[in-house]
Amino acid sequence: MALEENTLEDRLIKISTRESNKNLMVSPDKIYIFPVPKTTFQFLENIWQSFTNKMVSLVDFNDDPIFNFSIFEVIDQDEMKIVATATHFKLREIAERRKIPGIEEYIKKSRPIHLADPRNESARFIRKAIIDFNKGLRPEVTFVNLKEEEIHPEKKVLLSETMNHAIGIPLFVNENPIGILWGITKDPIPEDQIRQLTLQLYSLFDVIEFVVAKEMESGNDHYIAQKNIEKADTVSNSRNLFYTTTKDQKEPVTSIIFKSHQYNIEYRMDASFIIPTTDGYAVSLKSFIPEKLNNTGKNLLLIPGFFCRRSVMDKLAKELALKYGYRVFLMDMRGRSRQTMPKHGKKEGWTVDNYIQDDFPEVLRWIRWHYPSERTVVVGHSMGGMIPRFYVSSYETIKELKEEFNLPQPEEYIAGIVSITSPNYISLKSNFIGLDTLKRGFSMLPHKMISDMILSMASFSMQATIQTIDLKKFFKLILNLHSSLRSFSYNIGTKSLTIKDFVGYKEITPPEWYFLMEDVFCEESVSVIMQFFQSQISNERSFWSNDGRINYTENFLNNFTMPIYSVVGTVDKIVPEESLTELKDLKSENKVTTYYEQGHLGIIFHGETVRKICKGMDEWIEGLK
Repeated sequence: MALEENTLEDRLIKISTRESNKNLMVSPDKIYIFPVPKTTFQFLENIWQSFTNKMVSLVDFNDDPIFNFSIFEVIDQDEMKIVATATHFKLREIAERRKIPGIEEYIKKSRPIHLADPRNESARFIRKAIIDFNKGLRPEVTFVNLKEEEIHPEKKVLLSETMNHAIGIPLFVNENPIGILWGITKDPIPEDQIRQLTLQLYSLFDVIEFVVAKEMESGNDHYIAQKNIEKADTVSNSRNLFYTTTKDQKEPVTSIIFKSHQYNIEYRMDASFIIPTTDGYAVSLKSFIPEKLNNTGKNLLLIPGFFCRRSVMDKLAKELALKYGYRVFLMDMRGRSRQTMPKHGKKEGWTVDNYIQDDFPEVLRWIRWHYPSERTVVVGHSMGGMIPRFYVSSYETIKELKEEFNLPQPEEYIAGIVSITSPNYISLKSNFIGLDTLKRGFSMLPHKMISDMILSMASFSMQATIQTIDLKKFFKLILNLHSSLRSFSYNIGTKSLTIKDFVGYKEITPPEWYFLMEDVFCEESVSVIMQFFQSQISNERSFWSNDGRINYTENFLNNFTMPIYSVVGTVDKIVPEESLTELKDLKSENKVTTYYEQGHLGIIFHGETVRKICKGMDEWIEGLK
């Protein structure tokens, strides 16, 4: 049955110029369904898995998953057949590139159903959708009770005991239907969630139609299409899309105006501002601007951590922008995209010093140039919190060593710093026995030997001339490191820090894991890893500059006086709570430390925790000068 509560305003795509007299309108059962064009079908084959992955990743406004299972039925000549499936609990395995026999077997068991078969309910829904689409309306969202309503026998045999309710929406590309996307649940959707789910499905309908048509037209980039669909914000609906110009860059900025279903306001997202820094590198910013700004006079700059792109901060950014009214910028540091890399490549990579001394001050300058009367509150997660803290506390030393005396003065540009699970030095809470022996062993090795060990794990997919390493290989290196140090100790155990600890796995759902592995985690410069690694094996409890001339930790503990709001994860194994005891000794008169029972990344992914953090941040920022 079709959902009757949907309003025409919800479904309206454009004002139709093709309205006809109702007495003349053809009957839905007479509508002919054309085959999907060959070029479109070939493109869809490469991306239709993203349709079902996105469907089972949908959550309600309380961050609870909506669907347990999803299938996509495509129009294949004169038949419809199931070609893609996904389950909520299999996304992690998909992200880790594991074979999923259950899903593969499900597709094998499904059989095509002819479009002319009167029992083909999907074809019936598509015919009705063609009429609606010609009227300028989105298709109706269809709700089916799989246990009570008549289902085609070929589909009936596919149903398990937990597949009781199906919610479907027909999909279109270039004004032609391509199939129908289904989400399946054990329990019916609660009445108070039906409208928000419907709005999310309409947003997904728009995204798929736009992305597929655009990528087919612009060069058939399957990867970009897949990522844009899976990353789509379905709790908002795009109203307008523009390509805008800025004075300081040649490439246009994508500006999209959204209406948020969750916060019930309009906002604009701008991406990407490209800001040149040093040696041909650049950083990239995107921004969220709500329809009404608060009166704090503060902009927010969000900086992600080690190995992470800025999208890891999206939950925080949207809560701060759409609920609390801040203009929020999210920063991608150098090396996170082609736009931030030198055109002709560099043999050497980059260091944490480049983040602190080059990239960060250029972003401060850029924000001040565009908003001269406003100061910035910098919000950093993990390494992203180290960057502003170390810049502020080592400012005079950096200025002297770089001989650059027009560096942005911290107190003039920065109103305060929020650091979320940010270390003062690296102290991974490793479980394997003999870590002290390991540290002593490394202290006996030449620096170059350690560097060569890490380089042996490096990949070069970012650019052939730049040495980078990906996250999985990094944790594999840590996990297996003891095998090359047997001459120093025979007693080192096999348990070590893993990627599970990095994520804070207990607080991450399978769809979030999939999102992290497929999009958020990126490659990192080997030189950056060397700095973190040296800090971990050092007995000095300090984080040093790559050239050994700046002890960032010492300067932070001795020189930092700026307002600071620290967020600590009490079950964080990357930045253990006990390694942050020095925060209470900072000279800052305005310092707040809050604690949450969360892991390293779970703390910025867990919905309830994010909301609490943002509420506390807003109250703190309100009191800043």
